[in-house]
Amino acid sequence: MFQSWFCQLVALGILFWGAGCGGKKEVTSDLIDRELFFGNPALASPQLSPDGRWIAFLREKEGILNLHLVGWGEKLESARVLTAEKSRPPAGFTWTRDSRYLLVSQDSGGDENYRLRRLDLSAPADPQTGLPEVQELPIQKGARAMVMCLPKSKPGEALLQVNERDERYFDVERLDLGTMARTKVWDNVEGCAELVADLDGNLRLATRMTKDGGTELMRVEGKKLSAPILKVSWQEAIGGFQFRPGNRMFYLETNLGESDLSYLAEMDPKSGKLTKLESDPLGRVDLSRAAFSEATDELVGTVYLDDRKRNYWKDRGFEADFLFLRGKFPNQEVGLADMSGDDGRWLVMVSGDTDPGTYYLFDRASREVTKFGALRPDLPQEKLAPMMPVRYRSSDGLEIPGYLTLPYGKEAKNLPLLVMPHGGPWARDYWGYNGTAQFFANRGLAVLQPNFRQSTGYGKKFYSAGRHEWGDKMQDDLTWGVKDLVAKGVVDPKRVAIYGGSYGGYAALAGLAFTPEVYAAGASFVGPSNLFTLLNSIPPYWESVRRQFDYFVGDPKNPEDAERLRRQSPLFSVEKMRAPLMVVQGANDPRVKQAESDQIVQAYRKRGQAVEYLVAADEGHGFARPDNRLAAMLALERFLHRHVGSELEKEAPKWMEEKLRKLTDGGTVSTDQQKKTSAP
Repeated sequence: MFQSWFCQLVALGILFWGAGCGGKKEVTSDLIDRELFFGNPALASPQLSPDGRWIAFLREKEGILNLHLVGWGEKLESARVLTAEKSRPPAGFTWTRDSRYLLVSQDSGGDENYRLRRLDLSAPADPQTGLPEVQELPIQKGARAMVMCLPKSKPGEALLQVNERDERYFDVERLDLGTMARTKVWDNVEGCAELVADLDGNLRLATRMTKDGGTELMRVEGKKLSAPILKVSWQEAIGGFQFRPGNRMFYLETNLGESDLSYLAEMDPKSGKLTKLESDPLGRVDLSRAAFSEATDELVGTVYLDDRKRNYWKDRGFEADFLFLRGKFPNQEVGLADMSGDDGRWLVMVSGDTDPGTYYLFDRASREVTKFGALRPDLPQEKLAPMMPVRYRSSDGLEIPGYLTLPYGKEAKNLPLLVMPHGGPWARDYWGYNGTAQFFANRGLAVLQPNFRQSTGYGKKFYSAGRHEWGDKMQDDLTWGVKDLVAKGVVDPKRVAIYGGSYGGYAALAGLAFTPEVYAAGASFVGPSNLFTLLNSIPPYWESVRRQFDYFVGDPKNPEDAERLRRQSPLFSVEKMRAPLMVVQGANDPRVKQAESDQIVQAYRKRGQAVEYLVAADEGHGFARPDNRLAAMLALERFLHRHVGSELEKEAPKWMEEKLRKLTDGGTVSTDQQKKTSAP
């Protein structure tokens, strides 16, 4: 329902040079070069223009992913370069309704203060660079501007959300795309979390968190808000708002009431009447999303993410064409990535657990299917391993769903294991290609990805079972997954490692601190070590959802919560941590500040325990630069080889070794960012 605290997870690792308990193994011919997993993809994030004539996409230029443009049906080799970023790829981009402009977002070094630029594709290109005319939206330093919606009835306008007036809250502004002039629409003085416009770009709805952790929905009436038209408790949620044609009614996703699983509903904003339309026909998972026609804005289908994805179509034309494509690509996932404004042209993604994905162009009228391009065409898929859905019981009997990837061609017996909890924690893992899981399975590791309690998608009981359970039952959900695999003889209990980013990084630290007997090694990427400093450094622009953290994690100002938060913070149990530790951090991370990593590294070093610390000065909450990404994965590969006996591709290019040294040299505890390590 809102931007997750830990949602930009990028798989990384760092280096530890000490002696390990696992025996070294020679490189085999089956090892796949790490650059095929973690180097830049051949293409990424294609978007079809509303008029169906053009495709904008990311492709490498001088080592960095940059925007390119190609005509429908034309070869990728003929693509025109649109940007010349030197340090990091654009953070995002979108077409305007008239297909004339691209609006491009970019931050500085991962600080998430997004600037907005307009690329004019109709104007003559710069004669020296060949790049299109660029105009940047003026905005004060430290503020961010994000595209909220692009109404079809007003193709020359966009609605923006901007936190320039008050860094804590996002106001709504109207942008004239021709002049780049901004006009104030609505000041968010009420501290609303989500703002919703109708199909004509009129601000109509707003949500706000309540003191008890719930959410209330209001109408926007001029400059004011109505009384709440809908309220949900802390266990419930509302979101996914989409107005119906005519703007009288709107769709939403919610689990309000007796239903455990979220469902699709329709609501009248005037009367507040809510009508349930559909929930999972199999009764297993939450509604993932509803799909709508670009041409008519009518509902065309719903999607449920179970062990595998399930589609349910409401539009016979969409269903017939989707089934036609499924027939073309049996046993693979077929996803509708984008479509033209008249629904006539589709951009389709075909992928699988051992297939990173290939994009295809589909003309619905002729039913012609044309390959656009593969993300990683050089990756040898025949050497990759299937991802298997698994379920097991946790300490209190709760069933935990997850995924297990076993090394291809190896007997599932006494294998080293990598437990890889996802970030969030308000997120989940899905079936499909996961580069990090495949990389380490290729190195001989079994990889377990548990969807621990408080993961999304499994109903409100499962979600709310994680309240106040960081480091406790949420950690048990990982531990009991290890026990299950050990009991089945799949895993060697002496060769278990844990690695994750964001919340997964916290879980790695917590695993070493609270269950030291389970893990032989652990690695944390931007993982919180001290829940007090984490909660006290929430970015200002997340103030509207601050109560979510107070309610689900804990309120440091509450004495009862404070006692528990101290116990759940790995930093204060560092004396129990005996396994080798790796820590990696982006210096500009606004979510999990560098102080979180500084603290645990400092505590380890104070006790004389070996810990390697990597810091990238030009990264934030996720590594966008391929050189940083590859160097960090090289380090993690070596670390796991030493301590759990996984296989190792010994050779690495000179530039990668040099980059790794720079990251390691950067991993010095910064005195200006250190926080007090004692709880209040």
